[in-house]
Amino acid sequence: MAADRALLKGLTAEWAALENRLAQDLPSWRPAAGPPLPVSPLALFAQLEEVLDAFAFVKERAPRHAGRYVTSAWTLKDLLGHLASWATEFRHEVQTVAGGGSFEYAIPFALNVIGPNEWNAHAAERQRPVPLDDIVEEFERETRRLQELVLELPPPALYGEATFPLAPSGDPQQLLRGSIAMIVLGKCTHDLYHLGRIRDFLRRLER
Repeated sequence: MAADRALLKGLTAEWAALENRLAQDLPSWRPAAGPPLPVSPLALFAQLEEVLDAFAFVKERAPRHAGRYVTSAWTLKDLLGHLASWATEFRHEVQTVAGGGSFEYAIPFALNVIGPNEWNAHAAERQRPVPLDDIVEEFERETRRLQELVLELPPPALYGEATFPLAPSGDPQQLLRGSIAMIVLGKCTHDLYHLGRIRDFLRRLER
């Protein structure tokens, strides 16, 4: 659908912009000793708190509108399930890299048949029978766990380069090289993108 293609195109562009911004080390933060690092742990925590604040607006209204279609294919509950699935995925990626692990799968981010449409569709099918309250709890739990991790992890783990299962080019052999800090900011960008549009949708309904 045109609306879904436009949404995915927007997300892909935002990921590219995020990679470019972090590559320039802006904004930068200098710890007590050592070179400047992109974005302080407290700033990452605050970004995640902004996501939770935006989610609280949606959470309060979601039970009344859960069955409403936000896109041509997804209801509000479906879209919240999408956010919860990605919250779990991002936390899993961060925890895996922090523990020195690796990934045996890829999530292409290009606009093609093996791109995020496939991953998102499988996640949506898994979430569809899950009660709304459980979806809300999953999103909040996983986001708060990320908040804990960004404060717990030492700088080498938080800012060191690693390989993640995301493939922005669409080629599953070209996995994303980046840092945990970058993944956390990517989650915030993704979540705020969706939550902002859900907020606008709900406000239109409640006029």
